[in-house]
Amino acid sequence: MPRSVLLYDLMTFLYAVCIVLYFADFVTHKQVLNRIAYGFLAVVWGLQTSFFLTRMTEVHYVPLMTTFETTLFFSWLLITFSLVINYFYKIDLFAFFTNVIGFAMVVFDLFTGEGASSVVGEGLQGNLLIIHITLAFLSYAAFSLSFIFSIMYLIQSKMLKEKRWNSWFRRLPALDKLDAFTYRLIIVGFPMLLLALILGVNWYYKMFGSVLVFDAKPLVSIVLLGFYVGWLYLRNSFGWSGRKLAWWNVASFSLVVVNYLFVGTFFSGFHRW
Repeated sequence: MPRSVLLYDLMTFLYAVCIVLYFADFVTHKQVLNRIAYGFLAVVWGLQTSFFLTRMTEVHYVPLMTTFETTLFFSWLLITFSLVINYFYKIDLFAFFTNVIGFAMVVFDLFTGEGASSVVGEGLQGNLLIIHITLAFLSYAAFSLSFIFSIMYLIQSKMLKEKRWNSWFRRLPALDKLDAFTYRLIIVGFPMLLLALILGVNWYYKMFGSVLVFDAKPLVSIVLLGFYVGWLYLRNSFGWSGRKLAWWNVASFSLVVVNYLFVGTFFSGFHRW
């Protein structure tokens, strides 16, 4: 049995334990469970990192070429960001919400399996393609985190409106802090997705001598960029704020999910590997 398989199985088991601990903290509000879960999450991050390095030596390419690999990479990014943000800002419940998505990606991998997508041809692989994929998933991670902060904003706003001063309310950051995090993450994610598109066009032109114009994945990605341009424009030029922007961001992220999980798999003629 390849060593990467053992690492993957152990990582999946410990990640499940971590989610259970975070959920227990969510229900019981016991900080000791939160700290234990954070420790488990750090171990999961180490196992995922080891998995990528081990798999690279086994398959002899950067493991970002299949749905299985990119989904796990996306989970790794979410774990990384949740560890860093939680370490520096101590935002209660943020790691739980983030890693629900991260673990969902691992579960998705369990159903798709390693053979769900074929690897792009060896002659087509290269640094430009790796950078294109990496930037795209960094943008997806940033948009995912901004979505989580928007959800937390909507929950906090509803509690304030209803004057519910319970323990969950006290564990959520102030509205202005949630709004600031959302804004910063969209500012980070937008140029990354734009650069990913530009590099993807450049890579395809170098490989095939034409521009991939009518493929569903880049077309939906352009629409997605438009949604986030709209969010930034409404905030900075029209003075939108609060719940309206939060709901706009939730709608934008739903398009991220559709673009990644469905468009590339079922509607794209090229982005299926």
